[in-house]
Amino acid sequence: MDATALRARRLRAHLLSAPAASPLDAARHMRAVQAQDFGAGRWALGVRTAADPTVRDVDALFDDGSLVRSWTQRGTLHIVPADGVAGILAVTGARQLRATGMDAAFLDRAEGAVRAELAGGGRLTRAEFAAVLAGAGVSDSAPASTRILAALSMRAAVALGPVVPTEAAVTRDQFVVELPPVPPPVDPPSALFVDYLRGHGPATPADFAWWAGVPLGTARAAADAAADRVERVEDGVFDLAGRDAASRSAPVTAALPAFDEYVLSYADRAPILGAGDRTTVGPLANGMVRPVVVRGGAVVGTWAFGADARARGGAPSATLFAGESDAGVAAALERHRRFVAGGA
Repeated sequence: MDATALRARRLRAHLLSAPAASPLDAARHMRAVQAQDFGAGRWALGVRTAADPTVRDVDALFDDGSLVRSWTQRGTLHIVPADGVAGILAVTGARQLRATGMDAAFLDRAEGAVRAELAGGGRLTRAEFAAVLAGAGVSDSAPASTRILAALSMRAAVALGPVVPTEAAVTRDQFVVELPPVPPPVDPPSALFVDYLRGHGPATPADFAWWAGVPLGTARAAADAAADRVERVEDGVFDLAGRDAASRSAPVTAALPAFDEYVLSYADRAPILGAGDRTTVGPLANGMVRPVVVRGGAVVGTWAFGADARARGGAPSATLFAGESDAGVAAALERHRRFVAGGA
């Protein structure tokens, strides 16, 4: 598939050329959006939603329990519909837990202490969570409590939920909450492969393996098991069955957040990098993936806040690659400014 056709199809799959009606619809469609930077993860939903959503609209979904943030895959935080966490962790949880090196009996003690505090709809700040672990004799430091929080999230026991109120315009803290038990789907790997293609296709099993953090053999088996729900658009490349291949809109210019799924969630990122490369976009040596400006599905530059623009409630500024037009860039960045300002 040539790069232009691939970009057009991915733009629609990512809801960038055909946005969702609401942030919750966007979250359900994408299945999981990377969000170790909470602000970036919220905007990943905002930019995929029609009209003019605000950060307050996204935060309301955490407050009512529709969305959570959890370590669902690759040992990294993602925003996920609360009722979808178990399905992802049925595929990724055991592998992530092994990587923590934590003993199961130790985690049982930690989980028991935390669940006792959260029973009946309770919630804990991160500091309160650490205090519970310290009181149970399973943790004596904030870094250790964070590692335990991640491990209990990988067990689908807890997640980060409602935002913690603050005098700042946009809070970055969340309460720890208990996750209700939700049975995983039949054949979780193939179900997750289908969900991945819905929000990211066309893609290869290698792309899915990278996104989910599973072995390539597991990804290939998932693709085989999902044969009745996906279609092979060319050798080794799959998309959701029945998806219209034609682009439905003119090329879109969008300001995507750091670590955005459109950039990060593929083993091969070359088709969308445009004139950029890993040294300008990432992942960089520190793991950072910069916010980017995308036009017609290709990255045409990066963007960031200046020293005082964020504090003044101003719009960020873009650094475009050589030869790229600035058409549509100001409007894309202004849309982000309105999204954040709506949380004030």
